[in-house]
Amino acid sequence: MQLMADRLGGAVILHDAPSGKILIVAGTVPGVAVMDPIGARPEDYADRFQVFTQDGAVARTEDLPVVRSMISGEAITDEVWLLSGVTGPVPVFVDSYPLKDEAGHVVGVIATATDPKLWGSRAERLKHTMALRDGFVRRRA
Repeated sequence: MQLMADRLGGAVILHDAPSGKILIVAGTVPGVAVMDPIGARPEDYADRFQVFTQDGAVARTEDLPVVRSMISGEAITDEVWLLSGVTGPVPVFVDSYPLKDEAGHVVGVIATATDPKLWGSRAERLKHTMALRDGFVRRRA
């Protein structure tokens, strides 16, 4: 998980299902003030981690991506949430992926939290690489 977190540039969190209890955390999101997440359950997240919706309201437990993924059995991706930060709320991309047993029951969820600024710089590098590729293809034609 640490390798995944390092590559992602954020945090990877393993949740038990159906409890939602946090079992493992690898990595961090710069500026996010999360203390002692191991053992926290979804009903603790809004208070313990100060999770907010984009309009600044305190997040409802049932709206959290990890809870929705646990209930639906579907991946919840590319959502932006605000987490408590050292200097104020920090926007993070949140993805939640259900883990299922052989019978298709959700037994856990892997969630990721990523700093959007990191993705912005990756997008710029990708655009630059595509421009180089397009120039190379035109020269070969």
